[in-house]
Amino acid sequence: MRQTILKSVVVASAIGIAVAACSSSTSSSPPSSKAATGQPLVIESTPLSPMTDNFNPLSSTSTGFITNSVALYNEPLYIWNYLRPTEPGIPVLASGQPTWSNSGKSLTIPIRSGVKWNDGKAFSASDVAFTFNMIKAHSALYTSGAPVVSSATASSPTSVTLNFAKPEFANLFLIGQVYIEPQHVWSTVSNPVTYTDPSPVGTGPYMLDHFSPQGYTLKQNPHYYGKSTLHVPLIDFPSYNSNANLVPPIQSGSIDWAGNYVADIQGNYLSKSPDNHTWLSSEPYFNDNNVVTLFVNTTKAPLNDPAVRQAISYGINRQQLSQQGETGYEPPTSSASGLMLPVDNSYLPPSLSNDLPAAGDPSKVSSILTADGYKKVNGKWSKNGKTIAFKISDPIPYSDYYTDDQLVAHQLNALGFNVTVDGIGNPAVWAADVTNGTFDTTIHWSNQGPTPFVFYDGWMDSTTTAPVGKPATGDFGRFNDPAAQAALAQYESSSSSTTQVDAISKLASIMATQVPVVPLLYGGAWAEFSSRNYTGWPTASNPYMAPVPNTPYLEYTVTHLQPKS
Repeated sequence: MRQTILKSVVVASAIGIAVAACSSSTSSSPPSSKAATGQPLVIESTPLSPMTDNFNPLSSTSTGFITNSVALYNEPLYIWNYLRPTEPGIPVLASGQPTWSNSGKSLTIPIRSGVKWNDGKAFSASDVAFTFNMIKAHSALYTSGAPVVSSATASSPTSVTLNFAKPEFANLFLIGQVYIEPQHVWSTVSNPVTYTDPSPVGTGPYMLDHFSPQGYTLKQNPHYYGKSTLHVPLIDFPSYNSNANLVPPIQSGSIDWAGNYVADIQGNYLSKSPDNHTWLSSEPYFNDNNVVTLFVNTTKAPLNDPAVRQAISYGINRQQLSQQGETGYEPPTSSASGLMLPVDNSYLPPSLSNDLPAAGDPSKVSSILTADGYKKVNGKWSKNGKTIAFKISDPIPYSDYYTDDQLVAHQLNALGFNVTVDGIGNPAVWAADVTNGTFDTTIHWSNQGPTPFVFYDGWMDSTTTAPVGKPATGDFGRFNDPAAQAALAQYESSSSSTTQVDAISKLASIMATQVPVVPLLYGGAWAEFSSRNYTGWPTASNPYMAPVPNTPYLEYTVTHLQPKS
């Protein structure tokens, strides 16, 4: 849920527990390694069944992306620990920190030497340049909204320079987390956007071992440059098609690491074994790491009307979503700015402080819609003979979101809207609908990053969107506003904190008046982990990495795990 980070949920109806998740090689045996002395590590991040043989790192609908395993086999240049937002990115395929030049339009990155792809061929800066140039040529490749280069050149095997059309100071986080592809493989691919990459060639610590529609395993990459740090011999990503089937292995620790919302986390998980852990051992159990919003397709009437979007926002009882949909683990947003508070209080315009009543404001809904020319006809707001009718779509397995959908529909219908809920069985189908813009509204997590610019860029940057029916890499609601683009450009083009705070203030005001997305909740960093087989997990007392089992963060965590003695 999550960075772009995937959130997924399931319902264990059989025992009354709500749980949220949020081509094969020739051998299924792990490679021999003196360091790899532990048990297979089982990770679950979303119920997905059947799985498809698609591991394209640059596709938001691939099995690797949806199940959050990408960084384990295809690495980025850097990984950032968003729990320590002032710290620089941790070099992965980079060998040190990058250098900006040309007023923020050029970025030179030192590249790690001595790295090989898992097929034994040498990796170099040329692969990095190739990847960014390929993304330029195929804009539908998914990069979480990273800016497209004007050119990328490797000046040596260990140095690459990325050139941009405008200053990109603010986008290092997104640039650095693009997954790098092997030129010797992808240069022969006719269409990288639709390429399924069934046997991915990567530099990551692991590589595909065995695949079936019921799950897949990753084994150690024998050519991995940091092999001495690996103590996990095999990683298992099982497929689940039954919500109830997920609950026992999470409780027992058979699933070592999960990214799940669990109702009554104390009674239903922590109390089941002393080996079961969450980020905090008592309430609130999870830290907030994103802003959950209602994505709105601004190309569809009547949702293309800012007044309608604003009325929807004031009509929602966020407190009910927090308590009933998320059992209190995700607090209601308190500001129409969309800022994650209190973390981002320093950016908050005073006029937008506590301007969203947690229980909603029906009188505000009425005044907004009346001023916009709507009248109540047979209990429904109508204009020119049409009601405010739309659907909310989310995967049924994402049980908290699906519950929230129904709550929102009930709340708004009681106020005169005409809202229906469209439950989607397969998360991959929903992911395609979101990126292609073939939805009305959907509840969705935000991007994550060190500053609120990452949120706003994901919600408003029209340069990352696409026509309806074609995949976008950001701005999935197809919002297009010149003032928003100007404010985003102001932030990107400056390294001055004063200038950037001013830009965020402008974006916050646009959020409140134009409502490109409707802020709902401060999203939890769902993470449950078992110390039954492994120790060395990140904790609140040792936050060396974000604790979620999501890409790219999980790569760094896995390399720090030690078998339990």
